[in-house]
Amino acid sequence: MIGRSTPTPAERSAAEVSRAARQLLIRSRRRASGVFGGNYASAFRGAGMEFEESRPYSPGDDIRHFDWNALARTGEPFVKHYREERDATLSLALDVSASMAFGTTGRTKASTAAEAAALLAAAAGQAGDRVGLLCFADRALTAVPAARGRAHVGRVIELLFAASQAPGGGTRLATAADSLDSATRRASVVVLLSDFRDDALLTEESSASSALARMARHRDLVAAVLQDPRERELPRVGLLRLADPERPGRSVWLDTGSDRVRRRYRQAAEARRHTLEARLRGAGAEPLWLRTDRDPLQALQGFFQRRAARLHRGAA
Repeated sequence: MIGRSTPTPAERSAAEVSRAARQLLIRSRRRASGVFGGNYASAFRGAGMEFEESRPYSPGDDIRHFDWNALARTGEPFVKHYREERDATLSLALDVSASMAFGTTGRTKASTAAEAAALLAAAAGQAGDRVGLLCFADRALTAVPAARGRAHVGRVIELLFAASQAPGGGTRLATAADSLDSATRRASVVVLLSDFRDDALLTEESSASSALARMARHRDLVAAVLQDPRERELPRVGLLRLADPERPGRSVWLDTGSDRVRRRYRQAAEARRHTLEARLRGAGAEPLWLRTDRDPLQALQGFFQRRAARLHRGAA
């Protein structure tokens, strides 16, 4: 009798990763349906409007869409109606550098970012948009050209999950931005998911800022910033060693029992947040804040609603 041998640890790990990726795919598609998917489509509109038909005028119709040719032919007022021509592309860029492995709430920044990206990919797929992917650290690691289709979106979500499981290396935003600039089409939506732990971005006239600005010049750039609560405020746990995962050997001891130390840490974190937001907006990106202790679905939903309302006001 020939039986199946016991799987090795590596085989078990691969099987577990594959199973977890499928679960993320199913969950993302389910959660992206309905209102969430509709809000995505409203927040990220297509490339333009396509004429659909002329209809008899009704009180309240926009007179800017008057069909003068139909009026001349029939003597009756008609208005032109249009439908959105989406032809949209969503490009996801996931930071999988070492700092993204941090998390104190049961989820790391990388896994939170991957879940948010999976929701976006699923919503884009349901809207009929193309979806592309770039995973990066100090260099581009995984690149998937944008395409449509259920199977393609499934592959993107599986790659997102796999990449988020083993963060490593430094963060070079300029490299990611340059790769996206050359690989993505103009007028596409780019969502860059990162903790933006690239010190170069915080200095004026940096290569990272310039690269982001070049990419944002012809694209709709959303900067999804990942944060863990402990990056904003320290717990009172006595002496605590903080290490930089992207600079091995670099660490500092802090006395978290000191009110002064915790206050200065909180002030430094708040100052960095304000500086980062200013740099991102200055480069033409729209910041979106995501936290490891909160459901990314809620943050994305609020972002979509605010953005759709702003677009509606601008079109009015």
